[in-house]
Amino acid sequence: MRRRFLAIAGCCILAALLAGCGFKDGTYTAEFKSFDSLGYKDRLEITVEYGVITGARFDGVNAEGGLKSEDTAYADRMRPLCGTDPAQISRYYSEALVGLDDPKDLEADGVSGATVSAQHFEALWQALQTPMKKGETTPVVTDDIPEFSPSSGNSE
Repeated sequence: MRRRFLAIAGCCILAALLAGCGFKDGTYTAEFKSFDSLGYKDRLEITVEYGVITGARFDGVNAEGGLKSEDTAYADRMRPLCGTDPAQISRYYSEALVGLDDPKDLEADGVSGATVSAQHFEALWQALQTPMKKGETTPVVTDDIPEFSPSSGNSE
């Protein structure tokens, strides 16, 4: 009888520990405080169901609510300089999150030509770790990352 009790207690403790490692269900949002010099601020929105990320959107938003990934003029200027555009960047990082149930499993290398976006994605992803584990769905507004300068070597 005692063995059975210990086995059940051990399973319960293990289940509680494993449940504490994942994400709580909800929709989580993180964005920067300010708009950049081009009129956008990056935002990351993640939906979690049954402890797994089922939807994600990494994109820039302007004051009117327009998305950087849908700004064709912006994309036309960026593509020849960087070899990529906001829609490709948004899609890449958004798709990298879907299916994750543990933050350590994220495998998203930087997009060539999008150094600043990679830094922004990482900062917003880190800002959501604690809220996603605790189930706190209040939007997170995080400090801005200083903008690049041409002398820094960043191509975006």
